[in-house]
Amino acid sequence: MNAVSLLTTLWRRSRGGDGRLRVFALGSCRVHDPLAAVPGDVDYLNRHVKSRTPIYLHDVHEMIQFLGLLAGTTSMPAGTAPFAFRDWRPGRAMPRLLGDAERLVIEVCTDKHYAAMGHTLNINEIHRQLVAPAGEAGEAWWNDVHRGQPAPNDVIEAVEAALRRSRALTETDRHMLREIRLVTLSSEAIAEGMARLRSMVACPILVVPHVAVRLADGRPLGERIEHIDKTIAAARQAGLAVLDPRRFVERDGQQRALADEGTDFHHYAADYLPVAGREIVRSLREQGAGQRV
Repeated sequence: MNAVSLLTTLWRRSRGGDGRLRVFALGSCRVHDPLAAVPGDVDYLNRHVKSRTPIYLHDVHEMIQFLGLLAGTTSMPAGTAPFAFRDWRPGRAMPRLLGDAERLVIEVCTDKHYAAMGHTLNINEIHRQLVAPAGEAGEAWWNDVHRGQPAPNDVIEAVEAALRRSRALTETDRHMLREIRLVTLSSEAIAEGMARLRSMVACPILVVPHVAVRLADGRPLGERIEHIDKTIAAARQAGLAVLDPRRFVERDGQQRALADEGTDFHHYAADYLPVAGREIVRSLREQGAGQRV
């Protein structure tokens, strides 16, 4: 083996054996699905997390909690886990997985932070556990919680009655109905969370905000823009690189980039996933080369 071949072999081993960048991701389908769609460009480490469905996280505090559970530095009661994760349950610590990552991609797509019983909760799983099974009573309870205020006792009791009819009502359910609170995080609070994430990993972090979208009349969705601007400001404050999806969605057009010919404001079109994936990889490599993303 000549010197060039030896150096190439050593370089590939240092990158996971085949030259691909080892990437771990925290976020929604808008980062997981694109990274999974470009297997030749990255070693997508999340595939090693044993879960029947991808683990989607939205709030920066969900990500802090998840990394702590993976590393074994945080614990969570079995009854609480279904309110934070759909199929995954905290089990054996996996610190090596975090140590193997050369880049961490985080998609912080909301400033809405839901918590109860000392843990951060996932909005989708709150709906799955409490709102959907309780029908109209669950929706009435959620209307109060989503406004950041506690629900009245009669509303809570109606949800409990509905849950008894649809399935077993647990003691954890009873606590959650009374304790779940919403906090809308400031840009400074999100930046503090990002800084904490940075202290938990040894690799560079790339921040991806939500996707900016336009309504049928061409106007941007204002609430979405507010979230995006807040996330970008927080990342800059925390000293982290940013990839704003507007860089490629506006270039290629919302109708092509998003599902249902651009009318689905939350999902990339299936045939656009490799495009989004390559854009994420491009930013990761720019970040590694010391360029401004």
